[in-house]
Amino acid sequence: DTIAIHRALKWDVIRLPWRNNIQPTKRLDENTFLCGDPDGAHQIWSWDPQTKNFLMKRDTISVQNPADWPELARSAEKNLDARINTIKESFGNELIDLQRRVGDEMVVIGGGAGLSLGVDEASLIAAILEPAAVETLLDCQLQVGLVQLEILAKKGIKIVLGGGDMADKNGPIYSSEMFYHFMAPRWDKIAAKCRELGLHYVWRSDGNLWKVSDFLFKDVKFPGYGEVDYEASMTTAKLKERYPSLVIWANVSGDKLRRCSAKEVYAHCMEILKSSQGRGHVFGCSNTILPGTPVENVYTMMQTLDDFLVQ
Repeated sequence: DTIAIHRALKWDVIRLPWRNNIQPTKRLDENTFLCGDPDGAHQIWSWDPQTKNFLMKRDTISVQNPADWPELARSAEKNLDARINTIKESFGNELIDLQRRVGDEMVVIGGGAGLSLGVDEASLIAAILEPAAVETLLDCQLQVGLVQLEILAKKGIKIVLGGGDMADKNGPIYSSEMFYHFMAPRWDKIAAKCRELGLHYVWRSDGNLWKVSDFLFKDVKFPGYGEVDYEASMTTAKLKERYPSLVIWANVSGDKLRRCSAKEVYAHCMEILKSSQGRGHVFGCSNTILPGTPVENVYTMMQTLDDFLVQ
């Protein structure tokens, strides 16, 4: 189905959709599932027909107390070699199979080398109270990410979707001081490894990122930017003015695509395309096309591209 949709919309690139690869232990009702030990650590997930997504209702697995972060860090360090060995065995194999299926029709893009400080309350408090443990956890993420990049490069994957959610429409969820202390040195290493391997890394996060965008796209020079949030002022016009060589991976607003008329969608899409001047822009919806989006609007989005290309 994924390949068929890409062909119908004449898309040039394809990725495997996000999957939560956990198996339910018990079905609680028609739409609710328990994963894990019913008498111990477990999660409860519920299918929401309206959003067409699984939502977590209960989680007794994730660490909720910042005081537990040192033990979490020790465990991550202890298991790092085993985790890397597992990654070396199978990471990226499904991408090779997908590329074989689509041939030269589409470019398969991979995912990997993402980093996250965390945006929940416990993670942010831990960064203040247990900074050494947080740095250890980030270093483990970094080592895994560097291995993932090497594997993807060896398998012939040229484009990698990475990054890590860290902002909303008001700006970064944590301070610039925290970003430059915890995240910046590690993003620098990811960027350097990608240049070494010849990979096009797409740094991704929703939200307003102007407070850190110069670091990401001028200082460490990530070549691509994804999940570009039009509604949070991250518009193609502003980005191209500030970063002329940055490749923008989709900027169409999912909100406008869902709630606006086809005529309004056309105008929105054409404004983005004209702002790109036809260079350094992968056109499409910046994030998930939301349930309830009129099919006509999706076709209108792609028709706008066809019209722009013949101008």
